[in-house]
Amino acid sequence: MKLQIKEGTKLIAPRQYEGRDDIEELIIADTVEEIGNGAFQGCINLKKITWGASVHSIGNYAFLHCRSLKTLYLPNSIKRIGHIAFGYCTGLSYVEFEDDNEVDIWTAVFFFCTGLVCVILPNGYKHIHEYTFCGCPKLEDIFIPGSVTGIGWGAFQGVAAEEIELPDSIETIDAHAFSESKITRIVIPGSVFTIGESAFELCYGLKSVEIGDSVVCIGSKAFEDCHALSEVTFRSTIIGSIGTYVFKGCKNLKRINVPASAMSQYKRLLPKFLHKKLVEF
Repeated sequence: MKLQIKEGTKLIAPRQYEGRDDIEELIIADTVEEIGNGAFQGCINLKKITWGASVHSIGNYAFLHCRSLKTLYLPNSIKRIGHIAFGYCTGLSYVEFEDDNEVDIWTAVFFFCTGLVCVILPNGYKHIHEYTFCGCPKLEDIFIPGSVTGIGWGAFQGVAAEEIELPDSIETIDAHAFSESKITRIVIPGSVFTIGESAFELCYGLKSVEIGDSVVCIGSKAFEDCHALSEVTFRSTIIGSIGTYVFKGCKNLKRINVPASAMSQYKRLLPKFLHKKLVEF
């Protein structure tokens, strides 16, 4: 069935079409401005959405468990996407936002979209909130624009991407942001000043890490149990704290490169058994 929202409608009410398994295609009128909480939750056969020109807000869990959705093209009229709005859309494989959009994507919006492979985020987007892509084990192609300043708790936990390019705009990487992911190499840009607790914990394939020159604080267990990690380069001379167990379980760590002018700081902050791995440059 094709559901066409009639012209003149401004709000699709909360839970209005919840659980309708007969809806396969949704066409939203240009007058619609807001999609309420849970409006299409559990529409398990919904495959396609055509967005109206005026939609600016998608409510919490609006499309939760819409498991037949395959692709999403989100226009820049949309300025807010609520909590877990597309969570558990297990058939969703591709998400693209129209560029130049300061959209606010709330927490866990694509939580456990287990079929998601590619995401293109828009220039203008500022903060990747908690658990946004957590539980997306096939997500391997991620574009993060140069407008993003922070990556929230568990935002990319468990993703499949082997390389993720972080733009120079990012200032904070929160706890568990990339834990259990498949990354093999990461370069932390010079704009970042904090790396949260367990941010890269259990990244078993991670082999090399480069940490930029503005990092002041690294949380405990940040790289714990990264079994393949062999080389780390610190560029910061203003490092103030490194949490406990930061390299615990990194059994193949052979070399930690640090600036010569800051060698004493790193010796003070890192446990003694790691001192023999320190190499100045």
